[in-house]
Amino acid sequence: MNVQRFTGRDNRAALDQVRQHLGPDALVLSSQRTADGIEICATTQLPDMARIAAPSSTTNTNAVAPPDNEIQLAQLKRELANLRETLQQALGERRWQDTAGSRPIAAAVAQRLATLGVGRVLAGELADRVAHVEGLNAAWQQVTQQLMTALNSLSSEELAGFRIKAIIGGSGSGKTQTAAALMHASMDYLSPEQIALVHCGDPSQDTALSQLATRLNIKQYSARSHEELAEALSGCRWAREIIIDTPALSPALGSQDPVLTLLSRQRGGLAAFIALPATASSDHLREILDHSRHLPLAGVITTKVDEATSLGAVIDAVVASELALAGRYDVLTNSLLPVSGDEMLTNAKRLAKRGLDRQAAQLKVAV
Repeated sequence: MNVQRFTGRDNRAALDQVRQHLGPDALVLSSQRTADGIEICATTQLPDMARIAAPSSTTNTNAVAPPDNEIQLAQLKRELANLRETLQQALGERRWQDTAGSRPIAAAVAQRLATLGVGRVLAGELADRVAHVEGLNAAWQQVTQQLMTALNSLSSEELAGFRIKAIIGGSGSGKTQTAAALMHASMDYLSPEQIALVHCGDPSQDTALSQLATRLNIKQYSARSHEELAEALSGCRWAREIIIDTPALSPALGSQDPVLTLLSRQRGGLAAFIALPATASSDHLREILDHSRHLPLAGVITTKVDEATSLGAVIDAVVASELALAGRYDVLTNSLLPVSGDEMLTNAKRLAKRGLDRQAAQLKVAV
């Protein structure tokens, strides 16, 4: 691992050097105060667990690391990601203290973003962009406009333009309900004879999704391997729209995850839509997105918004992934609704205000 040291007069100056030399994906390992200011140790390289765990061989240089090593590598990446988040939070708190005195507008903007639930890294980047704007209201308006631009969305027509839609997500993400909502939405512009549903789970299970497809007279297929899915898609050439229901993603399995094996290198036109629950933590959402980055991701569908206390984690994940918002699953109507960046920010502000009101009520009771 190539570790580099950077020194600045404060946290911000040192972090700016890290970003300038190592880029935004740099991993901060440590931070300490020295006589010259703040010293940060950072790197961009992760140790190759597959190479460490696998015995060296001089006779076969193309040997592939066993699945156990893939799992060890995935676990190490998660541990390093958690360490990085912890360090960045600690540095972010110190950075906010430094900023509050020298740049009060940026500090106030960062604090408002934190109230919305936005992570310190994204909040710091946005606050830096308006550090020299005069007036808090003007700076806040500029930041919200930048967030709305980053939260771009697909129109209903653009979503309908994807012929083969694979719905993916972690366990409990609501992806099966999302697949059902997509199937209902397809009925608005297609007949049942033009739609196909492919199940990639256990064919012996009679799920609510399969029951719905039966009631709607939608033809169903089953595929449990990469080859079976390719054969099913080939047999569905008659369909105007194909919806693929997949098992839950398993980041702990690394590249051995069956969902990755199923969907990777399938026929052209397959688009994966990832269900992100608003109730999940930022770490979990980041892990799921990183795990599925090699799939043909076309958009994000937010779920469980009605159960969420904050939308900051989802906003962080969507902005970082640069994926478009493809819709929001509405539990009351069991339908997929269009969503925009403006709507997401409005809901984030509403939830933040509800949280502040709850805290105020608790303090009032305590007093």
